[in-house]
Amino acid sequence: MNHVRLSSLLLLLALIACHPASLSLPNFPHAASVTPALSAAADTLTPTVLPPSVTPLPPTDTPAPLPTLTPTATPEGCLSPPDDYTRVLIGEHELNARTLAMLEHAQILYGGNHDLVRALTQGSYNIGVSASFGTHDAGGAIDLSLRDLANWHNVLTGEAPAIIDALRRAGFAAWIREQDELYSGSPVHIHAIAIGDVELSPAAQEQLTGPAGYFRGFNGLPVDPPTPDTYGGPILCPWMAMEGYSLLY
Repeated sequence: MNHVRLSSLLLLLALIACHPASLSLPNFPHAASVTPALSAAADTLTPTVLPPSVTPLPPTDTPAPLPTLTPTATPEGCLSPPDDYTRVLIGEHELNARTLAMLEHAQILYGGNHDLVRALTQGSYNIGVSASFGTHDAGGAIDLSLRDLANWHNVLTGEAPAIIDALRRAGFAAWIREQDELYSGSPVHIHAIAIGDVELSPAAQEQLTGPAGYFRGFNGLPVDPPTPDTYGGPILCPWMAMEGYSLLY
């Protein structure tokens, strides 16, 4: 019996060895054939917009527009003088080149017959003239005669307003000093200070910006109360404003 069973077992093993493909084995899915199940909805998702990391600030009030300034017309002839302080002599009168250039420019603006350079009666750098209150001790100060150079007895009173206006447009503070105004017997003449001259004496600077000064609407004489300017007030050219001058009234 045991012999028969052993023979049967040997026969079965022989069959398996000769015909392995004929045997049916259980089917297991291969790993490569397993496809992960994806949701069909994945292709139709709408992306969510994330909020910004910094919350925007609310808009500020619209700034008020700046006021529009109406430019003031520049008076004819308001040219910045040259920055030249070379000393020059006009006859016996000493000036710097800046003052002389301003005087020559005033002559052009005036356009009349009175020769302003030849009319000089006192220049600058003339120390110690008491009637001038120290204004001529340094640069930028001049006095001009109003007498007709062809007839000394003729005072050019009618020319005075045009000459004063031309001197002011050329950059001077200028006034008429009437007969006897400074002292008994003082002659009628024009007194002028070159605005912006860096060599002005303290007294000359006072005639520009001091209590009785040109830019305050007075005639520059150191009297109390100050005497009003009777020739229309100061002219403020743009170059004067750039140098720090302004109307002080």
